[in-house]
Amino acid sequence: MDVDNANLVETIEQLKHMTALVRAGMLDPQRSTLVGDAQSPRFELFHAASSLCSQKVRTVLHEKRLSYRSNDMIILCSMGADGVMAAEHYNPAYVRLRLIAGKDMGQALVSGYSGRTSVETEGFDPCAVPLLIDYVAGRVIADSKRICCYLDEVSTEPLQLLPAAAQARAEVMRQVSIVDRLPNAALLYGFHPDADHRPESLKSVMETVYDYKVMALQALAEANAGDAELVGAYRAKIAKESGGKKVCHDAAFQRAVRQDAREILMALDQALGAQSSPYLNGHAFSLADVAWGVNLIRMAYLGLASLWDDQHNVTRYFQALTQRPSLCSEAIGASIDSLPPSEHFAGVAQRAAQRRNS
Repeated sequence: MDVDNANLVETIEQLKHMTALVRAGMLDPQRSTLVGDAQSPRFELFHAASSLCSQKVRTVLHEKRLSYRSNDMIILCSMGADGVMAAEHYNPAYVRLRLIAGKDMGQALVSGYSGRTSVETEGFDPCAVPLLIDYVAGRVIADSKRICCYLDEVSTEPLQLLPAAAQARAEVMRQVSIVDRLPNAALLYGFHPDADHRPESLKSVMETVYDYKVMALQALAEANAGDAELVGAYRAKIAKESGGKKVCHDAAFQRAVRQDAREILMALDQALGAQSSPYLNGHAFSLADVAWGVNLIRMAYLGLASLWDDQHNVTRYFQALTQRPSLCSEAIGASIDSLPPSEHFAGVAQRAAQRRNS
């Protein structure tokens, strides 16, 4: 065995030990399951059913028909009898694993809040999902955009989501990057002063969500005071969530976020009219369609489909995407199973259920 192979074997064994610690910290071991036929799959995914970014990765795994170990994590903090219970992706074992991916990316830690979650523009969040482990390559990969591109590179069958042709590939990645910069966090967590269509039970949770997050993170920073790297990760996350709390009821901020989303959708409508998205015109399904599909489904759940009511190309695109089996399962189905019922989502949910059962 040469030195490189020996180092790879050691890295893989270390990753297996670290992931076992993360799984041990999950409250319910039944949320760690195998997806697909492989008993010892190459990939392991730490994610959450309701997480937008997790849904993108799971949609790619579905399209690729890849087996993986699924770890469905609790990503909201809650108040218990003994105080705040931290979300599972705040667990030190998980944060240490995620920091490995962060170093590989070379991105600075997140330092504030904009309502967006793009690593490229906002910095690296050390306490977030999804996270992918590749036990063949000995890699830890964070950030949904990066994970999806990685999976498309290492698994080319039964389809490639990034076209081989340079111009088509560039357009797909341009659209993926546009979606990556949508203010998704603000749309989910923020209280719009004029038209907040989220389910009432979801609004109730969001009233305390930032307080619980910051309390849990402060407690973890104190409990791990001897580990400077962990403390730095928790402090970065506190800065982000504290920023979110400051603007969640800020009327001007929320209106600007909604207008930003509206303008991005108007640009999408124009791009679709120019046939920049081949899937709408009967051609290959791509990573751009994964990203847009998951995001449009989330917006519909939040009661924001009205943002594209007058945009006929986006309307047709949304209807086409919601018929894709991977999106029916990993975005629509997962939202139904993990989020409170939304009256604005009932039609989408019913049609998806009919397709899933047919």
